Amino acid sequence: MKLLAGIKNNLSQIFAIGEKNVKLATRLKIPLIFQLVIQPILAIILPLIVMGQIFSFNSYGDWDSRNFAVYQFTANQILLLYRLLGRLQVAIAQEKGSRTLTLLLLAPFRRSNLLFGIFMSHVFLISIPFMTFFILCYIVYPVSIITLFFISFSYFLISLFFGGIGLLFAVFAVSKPRILPFISLPITFLLMFSCLTMPFDFFPKYFQDLAQINPFYYIFSFSRYIWIEDNIILSITTHARTFLIFLAMALASPIIGIKFFNYILNKYRMVLY
Repeated sequence: MKLLAGIKNNLSQIFAIGEKNVKLATRLKIPLIFQLVIQPILAIILPLIVMGQIFSFNSYGDWDSRNFAVYQFTANQILLLYRLLGRLQVAIAQEKGSRTLTLLLLAPFRRSNLLFGIFMSHVFLISIPFMTFFILCYIVYPVSIITLFFISFSYFLISLFFGGIGLLFAVFAVSKPRILPFISLPITFLLMFSCLTMPFDFFPKYFQDLAQINPFYYIFSFSRYIWIEDNIILSITTHARTFLIFLAMALASPIIGIKFFNYILNKYRMVLY
């Protein structure tokens, strides 16, 4: 009974934080609709047209005229998950600004529930454009139900990866906001050289060399391999290095983020108040 009561209490805390953040984010309806619906749709139209022309004459690595749309749809889905970095910063800063961060830390409230609540609210807010791209990608390039499950799981791991980085940013956003741009800059460069929007083989060798030492490249690539190969065993064995880096980074990032978040709160909590 105590276990069930504990689970119920944790879930109620998570849903309370999630509901609060969703309500805060949806106060201004028109900007939200533009940001989460219109903007993602507009962002994919031109790349689909341009890439359609490019791939009608050439192929680059595993990508050709049959599957290039998968590359574009997955890129937009990953960019939606990438917004979790900003969502965590804004949410934690709002908690500090409204003085509720202090109350949450002093009350019998688990810090992890605060983080899971923010995470859940972001997933809810991006659910419409994310699922739209997911369904369109499936229509263009159908795969098995098993593959869909593993693709969904890979996106969950990617969101955990971004969530861990977002926690690091969130701590600096409320404790050392002046140095946050300098910390964000390396992540921007990693995203630029990750081959997120253009295939690896499309770029010259010097760019490919940079991509091969970029963990983002492996994280983004594996979910795409799962989709176009439609065989999880084949994807893991053929791209073992990519899979291991993907799994290690996706699991390590949230652990490091939570540890650092708790460390800063315990050691410098007065700074956060």
